[in-house]
Amino acid sequence: MLKLFATIITALIVSGCAYTTGTEVKPQAMEQIRLNKSTKSDVERVIGYPPRKQNFGKGEIWYYDYQAISYIPFAGNKNETAVFEFNSKGVVTKKYKANKAGNPLTN
Repeated sequence: MLKLFATIITALIVSGCAYTTGTEVKPQAMEQIRLNKSTKSDVERVIGYPPRKQNFGKGEIWYYDYQAISYIPFAGNKNETAVFEFNSKGVVTKKYKANKAGNPLTN
């Protein structure tokens, strides 16, 4: 019984997260998207189709929400959104990650 318990605890520690939802946009993907050069099709090729879009003036904003809840107490959870703003020609003018409150995390 003790061996089974140890195996379960080890599996939980190795896996790290109990629950994830959305699209995680890793730093490498953010770096591939170039301001004032990358287009909507570039973003879709690198990250995938956006689950959420919003019209903004003559442009558009794409949102990629991601949430990860850890099995391990005090390990920290992630709740972030990668945001890409496009001008009327479909070119990226801004890109950043924001936390749940909408505060920028990275550019």
